[in-house]
Amino acid sequence: MNRLRTGLRSAIDARLQPDYLRWISVAVLIVGGVLLCVSFATSDRGQTSFGQPLGNDFAGFFVAAQILDHGQAAQLYDRALHDQLYHELLPKLDPNDSIPYVHPPFVAGVLRPLTWLPYEAAVALWLLASLSLFMAGVWLLTRSSSDVLREQAGLVMLLALSFEPFLMECWLGGQLSAVGFFSYALAWYFLNRNRPISAGMALGLSFYKPTLLLLTLPLLVIGRRWRILMGMTITGVLLAGLSFALVGWDVSVGYLDVLLSFRKSTSGGGLQILTWKYVDLNNALRMLWSGPSSARMAMFAVLACLPFGWLAVSWSRWERLTLPQRQWLWAATLAWLPILNLYVGIYDSIFVVQSVLLAADVLLRERRSTTSLTDSGLAYWTLAIALTSWFSQPLARISGVQVYTLTVIGLGLLLLRQANQSGCDRPVEEDASDTRARQLL
Repeated sequence: MNRLRTGLRSAIDARLQPDYLRWISVAVLIVGGVLLCVSFATSDRGQTSFGQPLGNDFAGFFVAAQILDHGQAAQLYDRALHDQLYHELLPKLDPNDSIPYVHPPFVAGVLRPLTWLPYEAAVALWLLASLSLFMAGVWLLTRSSSDVLREQAGLVMLLALSFEPFLMECWLGGQLSAVGFFSYALAWYFLNRNRPISAGMALGLSFYKPTLLLLTLPLLVIGRRWRILMGMTITGVLLAGLSFALVGWDVSVGYLDVLLSFRKSTSGGGLQILTWKYVDLNNALRMLWSGPSSARMAMFAVLACLPFGWLAVSWSRWERLTLPQRQWLWAATLAWLPILNLYVGIYDSIFVVQSVLLAADVLLRERRSTTSLTDSGLAYWTLAIALTSWFSQPLARISGVQVYTLTVIGLGLLLLRQANQSGCDRPVEEDASDTRARQLL
């Protein structure tokens, strides 16, 4: 058994070398590029040869922006009007297909200028913007990382771009996840530079999808990160003001009802929800649990209690944590963000990229060796996440088991353990600037 384990590990390690990873990443990106070109070349009134609309989910955001541009702000969340415009935009689509608009009014307002262009041009511009935001987020993380990661910045970028949840689900799928990714990356960049209020303002950009802050907000309160919360409040007030200016008070407040009704839909009622595309613990249980939703939510609360409690205890000790421990904790929080949630599509799980990069950075800084990525198990969990992301959805659709969720949970447990162990083996020497950083963070 030991010989088999050693042989298997050697075979895997041989595939985790830079040259091999670079070749695989480039091959995946070429396939993605071909799919994109074919989609644009075969687009006919929004429909492509793949049977899906050009831009996929972006069409729903485009229609919401059209409603504002037509001067119908009061009907922004009118499902009938949204469906009408959606099928006028994509007349070849199945009449039963529908994508509800469940984002804040300011999202449609920001996208409104794209409606002044033909739909194909609008899709192309959004794909460029989404790609730029994601790449900027990865770049910000590498800028704040160790020399080893900086030297491999090109490979890091290739691996991140070829991650299936980004390439296929977020980018080609026309989702907004790159905005949240950039928001968290910019927040960490500012935290590293002792600018907590700026970090909070950056984090506040994730208010475009409140579920992205469902775990982070209470942990920031538990950790008494008041300056970060102040920055988030500033951004939140500005975005709320933008929404009021665009659609008025009644529609802005009505967004809360829309958000609540969509949450109920993900729990078993209302809209047709593709549960197998969701990776959060709530929907993973929903696929396995055929009983009453109240019982399932009770089970969700029980299973979520341990990791959340672990995170909460660690955040409550933030002031006493070493700088490496804080980075481990931030990485662990990002890993659990898509899991300890009510509904998170696989496209929003791209936060795992940040989690892995931050964890790899602190490992390389502490142990001064690239073998630490395999010795710690980080490389193997990362590989498992990358591989399962390609087949988890069809498997979940058939079996009801979301294996991708299980691999992300494994990574989250690894990072939580490291957050409590890091810095315990040897003391961390801090100079005056480090002490000031601890006080500000």
